[in-house]
Amino acid sequence: MAAQQVIVLLALASLGVASKPDCKELVKPLVLDSHSPIYGKWVLHVASWDDPGLKDDILSVNSSWLDVSASSESGVITIYWADRLNGNKCLQGIANATISGMTSHTTYNINGHTSYHDGKYYETCSNCLLSEDTTLLPDGKSKGRYFFLFTRTGALEASELETFKNQAECLKFPSEYHFTSEDLCPDDRATASTAVKNTEKEQPEIEPNVQ
Repeated sequence: MAAQQVIVLLALASLGVASKPDCKELVKPLVLDSHSPIYGKWVLHVASWDDPGLKDDILSVNSSWLDVSASSESGVITIYWADRLNGNKCLQGIANATISGMTSHTTYNINGHTSYHDGKYYETCSNCLLSEDTTLLPDGKSKGRYFFLFTRTGALEASELETFKNQAECLKFPSEYHFTSEDLCPDDRATASTAVKNTEKEQPEIEPNVQ
């Protein structure tokens, strides 16, 4: 009987080991190059954080999207971002990120406040963007990390969400998540472009001065 109990305990232990996420396979850094799949528009679906001081900031964001594009300058990508905050206030702007190996370095200026971020991207589901964002203090020390999962549409399969949670565990994020809505801020760039075109149409035609 004792031998049978030992076998059962060993079997249960092996199941426990097997159920743990294989972090080597789950968390693979994404190479950032000119053909990187990070380009395009992305809608934030879920976020996590590893420091309690960051919680209030991320919970204030009701929805978020960003548009990543290549820059004319080598080693630089352009990020246009838009956040809808609680209270229905929209903030959006543009920032340039420099790429060093597999890490991006970005400076954001939001309402006159400058913040610095180191980013890493990881392999993830198709039509998904997975990033780890380290928020830096002015002296360069870490304030804490965020873990973001964006998708092309904002939607996500249940199995993909489970993978995200396992990836967060691998990177030592607590099991606490913030899910955002699909009530996105409009793109001010499109609004400004439309306004310019309408203004041009309204300009009166100038008759040529014929002598």
